[in-house]
Order: sequence, then C-alpha cells, then structure tokens
Amino acid sequence: MRGVKFLTILAIVFYVFLGNIALAEEQEKKHPIDVWLEKCIEKDSSTAGMINCGVKAYDMWDKELNKVYQELMKKLSPEERKLLRESQRQWLKFRDAEFKVIDKIYDFPGGFYTTQRIGSKIRIIRERALRLKEYLDEISEE
Repeated sequence: MRGVKFLTILAIVFYVFLGNIALAEEQEKKHPIDVWLEKCIEKDSSTAGMINCGVKAYDMWDKELNKVYQELMKKLSPEERKLLRESQRQWLKFRDAEFKVIDKIYDFPGGFYTTQRIGSKIRIIRERALRLKEYLDEISEE
C-alpha cells in the first residue's frame, strides 16, 4: 500500500512540474512536445513510464532545438550568424555545467530523483529551443 501511495505522490509531483510549465506559458499555446509528454504520462504514470516519457521528450526537445537553430542560422546575416554561433557555444557550456549540478543534486537512488533530473534537463533544453524560436519568429515577421 505504501508503494501505491509513493507512486501516486510521484505522479502528482511530475504533473506539478508539467503544471509549472503551463503556468509559465499561460498566454501561449502548448507546444506539441509538451502535449505529447502529457499524453505519454497519462498512458503510463508509473515511475518507469514517466522516466521513459521524459527521456523521449528530452530527445524531442533536443531535436527541436537543433532544427530551430539551423532554420534561424539560414535567415541571419553573416555577422548575426557569428553572434548566434558564439551565443550557442556559450549556452552549451552553461547547459553542460548546469547538467553536472543537476546530476549531483539528484544523485540519489530511486525513480523520484530520476524524474526530477530528467524534468530539470528538459526545462533547460526546452527554454533554449523556445527562445531561439522566438528569434526566428521575430525575423520571419519582418
């Protein structure tokens, strides 16, 4: 019975994480990856299910980030591309350093900590992908 309660609490924590994403984007439509992640977790809210969904969502956000970066680079002048390239290099250094912190903070056995680790990493990748998409949208409207 305690295991069921723990899994229920774990599912609630993960949904709160998703809720925080939604609150931050009140005015925005949900991104398809966020919708996919919610549906994936609804299908399997076990710890293993949430971890699998999180890992897939992380990969999806990483691909989205790279896709948007490439699209943006195509639309920029040579000087702007140079600036974006340097910005991305610095962001990658930040990401790598932040991931080390996340891995240390959540360096405990158990699924709960794994879901927290994945969720934290997703937020970082997601935020950068959406930021680059904002830039792309801005210059596409001009």
